[in-house]
Amino acid sequence: MSVKKIILGLLALFVLYLLFFPSSIDPVALNWPTMAAHESEPLPEIEIRFASTCQSCEDISIVGDQLYTGHADGRLLRFPLAGNDQPTDIVQFKGRPLGLEVLGDSLAWVCVEQEGLARVDLRANTYEIVANSHNDTTFQLIDYLDVAPSGNVYYTDASDKFGDIDLQYDVLEGRPNGALYRYNVATATNERLLDHLYFANGVVVDSAENYVLVAETSGFRIQKLWLKGPKAGSVEIFIEGLPGWPDGISRGPDGHVYVTLISPRTSLHDFILPRPWTRRLVTKLPKFFFPKPIKTNRLLVLDNNGQILHDWADDDPEFSSISSLERIGNVLYLGTLDEVGVGKLNLPK
Repeated sequence: MSVKKIILGLLALFVLYLLFFPSSIDPVALNWPTMAAHESEPLPEIEIRFASTCQSCEDISIVGDQLYTGHADGRLLRFPLAGNDQPTDIVQFKGRPLGLEVLGDSLAWVCVEQEGLARVDLRANTYEIVANSHNDTTFQLIDYLDVAPSGNVYYTDASDKFGDIDLQYDVLEGRPNGALYRYNVATATNERLLDHLYFANGVVVDSAENYVLVAETSGFRIQKLWLKGPKAGSVEIFIEGLPGWPDGISRGPDGHVYVTLISPRTSLHDFILPRPWTRRLVTKLPKFFFPKPIKTNRLLVLDNNGQILHDWADDDPEFSSISSLERIGNVLYLGTLDEVGVGKLNLPK
């Protein structure tokens, strides 16, 4: 048999495989809106801190002169803001710590993948899992949280179908597998506030606990759920048609909402999202061929009506994959999904 016939035969087998081998996802057509194009501002230069000892430190929390973050290997770490790269180990989780918030010198809340919502005793260096499921749903990718002044913890499960290793399948499938929860510390009860979210991610609760904002990464939007008042229980769009995939969101001391877009929305995304067959085909290829995040940075500042006040961008950053951000004074500290270190930038005055 000639080489040409062998190659044609292999190509025919490959085509048959793509056409008839079952896909691991059941995708649906998606048609997300797109906001009008506008000019971005240059993003200030980012200084990389703790690069030798901090890997994939996704979220950060700052209390006084101490920075807390979770390492990819499962450790919760504490760094002195003005110190060197040597951290203090607090606890070792079984899974990777993602969203977190530290309250004073005694308590921290952490979303731990493969485990659940963790309450950490910072003095005893111990932790307990207070929630890892709700009714018949086991959390697959507990992701991000915010703590209200009442002590209630608002947190997301990005997907109840796919875990961290398979999160790309969740995005490619395009189904609303995520949810927003509230853990009531007074009653030690867990409540699902909102489901059918498209990869639920960043969370910000209003200081008066009147409403909560939740980012939908694969929906290119942020939703607003009213908790109190005449609109209690209703949901509205805070901002949609974002030019990238929203990840972490936080409230700054100026009262504004800070958002990081972890990767830009591209023409490829807008082509495959309305066409389920394209995404079904992609999942039959090795994961090496899956669409990957693009190494750019884009940070937004929104007012309380969801209007853009600032849009900072850098298309060729040294430090990227920004997954969280916290403003202290005139400085932004930045967590990252898969880079080394913690980012620090001085905001323009």
